[in-house]
Amino acid sequence: MSTVANDVIIVTSSLTRDMTGKEDSHRGPAIRALCKITDPSMMQSVERYMKQAIVDKLPSVASAALTSSVHLMRQGPAVVKRWVNEVQEAVNNDNIMVQYHALGLLYQIRRTDKHAIRKLIVKFSKAGLRSPYAYCFLIRIAANLINEEGEGTDSPMYDFIDSCLRHKNEMVIYEAASTIVSLKCVTPNELSSAVNVLQLFISSPKPVLRYAAVRTLNKVAIQYPAAVTACNVDLETLITDSNRSIATLAITTLLKPGVDRLMKQISSFLSEISDQFKTVVVDAIK
Repeated sequence: MSTVANDVIIVTSSLTRDMTGKEDSHRGPAIRALCKITDPSMMQSVERYMKQAIVDKLPSVASAALTSSVHLMRQGPAVVKRWVNEVQEAVNNDNIMVQYHALGLLYQIRRTDKHAIRKLIVKFSKAGLRSPYAYCFLIRIAANLINEEGEGTDSPMYDFIDSCLRHKNEMVIYEAASTIVSLKCVTPNELSSAVNVLQLFISSPKPVLRYAAVRTLNKVAIQYPAAVTACNVDLETLITDSNRSIATLAITTLLKPGVDRLMKQISSFLSEISDQFKTVVVDAIK
């Protein structure tokens, strides 16, 4: 009801007390509620509290302040940009979610300055980040720069994404592989490093990794069917996967380069799946 209320001063005062109070469970929600009712004329009055909350030792409070600040960028970007020192301090936080949210806000503050964004990526790619979510976000920023600026695979931004294929976290590795196969500048020959990683994920005991890998390979096979032929043997093992979504994606991926010997397996497979999956397989055969 903040949009129709005539006077929110009483609520604002109450929320400000909760933000700085001793009840930790109240502080995060109070920050989010306060930012929801804050208009441009109130930005400076909450600035001091927000700057303190961004560097708060409690992760839930810091994350609430950082994510709320992203929304406040629409109301008063000039004010939020003055909090850059606190945001940079939050990026070095040990908590992975605080670090991720801080990086997101820092990007919003600097997004119009391409040079600053490049420096941001280079800085954190060298210094390292604790948060895998932050790494994934950096990969997406780098990919946007490559596509928007028309850069090639010899650029520092591509080198950063390629280096993430050797990260210790599976989420970051998959994000890098998925990004590489989606870049406009990548040729079929340059897909091999990403495809090799996805091929390893096909054999993972984790269903989510198998699904993610085969779905991405399916997209690659649509444009570059020859690039996934090295994965054919591994993909064929997925035809009998207990997860029907994975099995269906495996079959449709194999059909892209035209694996004729699959036709016998497909007839028995069709009798075991729902009409929705049958439609997908038949479309792939066509």
